[in-house]
Amino acid sequence: MCGVIGLRCERDRNDLGATAARLLKMLEYRGYDSTGAALQSEDGTVTLRKGVGSPTEVCRRLDIPGLSGSVFCGQVRWATFGKVDRANAQPHQVYCKTHLYGAHNGNITNCAVLKKKLRRLGHRVLSDNDGEMLVHLVEHHFDLALRRGADRSSALKEAVLKASRELVGSYAAVLVDPRTRTLAAIKAGSSLYMGLGHAEAGSFIIASSDLGSVLSQTKA
Repeated sequence: MCGVIGLRCERDRNDLGATAARLLKMLEYRGYDSTGAALQSEDGTVTLRKGVGSPTEVCRRLDIPGLSGSVFCGQVRWATFGKVDRANAQPHQVYCKTHLYGAHNGNITNCAVLKKKLRRLGHRVLSDNDGEMLVHLVEHHFDLALRRGADRSSALKEAVLKASRELVGSYAAVLVDPRTRTLAAIKAGSSLYMGLGHAEAGSFIIASSDLGSVLSQTKA
C-alpha cells in the first residue's frame, strides 16, 4: 500500500525532525518494509535518511527526530517494485538534469518502460523502484521547461502535469524543488489529503496519503 507525506513550513523548525518521525509512525500501517525522510533547511541543505525497516525502527536508528528544517518529504514502503533494500527505499533525490527530490505511494505499472526511456535520455537510475522513475520523469520535464525560460514555480507545475500523462497506474506523489522549497503534490486514483495550518514558526502546508496525519497538524 505505502504512504507518502510532505510538509512545507514558512521557516526552519528545530522540531521538524520530531514531527516528521511522528507523522511517519502514523503511516506505519501503510508500509513497514522501508522508511525514509528528506528534510531541507532554509539555506538549501537537504538531509536524506532512509533504510530498511518500519518507521518506528528507522526513525530511531537514523535519528530522524534530531533533524531540523523547513521542508519534510517522507515515505513508508510496502515493497512492490524492487526488493527491500536502501536503494529502493524512498524518497529519491536526483541530480541528472536539475536537482529534485520526492516520493510516492501506489503502483506505476509501466515502470520498466519508463526505466528504459529515462536511461536512454541520460538519467542515472539507481533502483528498480517505480517511485524513482516518477521523480526522474518529473525532473526531465522540469529541466525542459526551465531551458525554455519558465520560472521555477511554473516549470515544476508543468513538469508534474506532463509527467502524469506518461505514468500508468494508481499513485499519489509529493515532489520538492530544493532551490525554491516549492512542494508539489499530485494524485491519480490513490488517496491524497492536504491541509493548511499555523505553528510557532509560521504557516505550513501538509499533504499526506493519510487523513489522520493531516488532521493531527491542522485540527486545533
